[in-house]
Amino acid sequence: MKGLVVVLVLVFGVWDLAWLLAGVGQTLPWRLRRQLVEKPPQLLDVRTAAEYALFHIPGAVNRPDALAVSPVELGLDPARPVVVVCMTGHRSPFVAKKLVKDGFDASNLTWGMLGWFASFGKTTTGPTP
Repeated sequence: MKGLVVVLVLVFGVWDLAWLLAGVGQTLPWRLRRQLVEKPPQLLDVRTAAEYALFHIPGAVNRPDALAVSPVELGLDPARPVVVVCMTGHRSPFVAKKLVKDGFDASNLTWGMLGWFASFGKTTTGPTP
């Protein structure tokens, strides 16, 4: 079991490092908690509506179609940073990369909602408003 944990940590670490090298910043869960108090970024949750309804960060906008539409259609403010969220941090980097390419200050929530939940980040439930 211990060996499996080590392998998973290494895989996640390599995944995050690869995205950093590809130009996608990583926002650690505890850093996002601090940002939400000091200067809140825009939160773009790209999980399915069902995943979002189970639990999400308060104020996050749910757009599972974010990769297929333009930032204008997402209603994002290009003057404000964006943190893109998925369940484990494996879908959101693709959207963050697209937003960076489109001129946004975008980053990926490292380890996604599982990391957020494990770091005791505040969540709420319910469907997209």
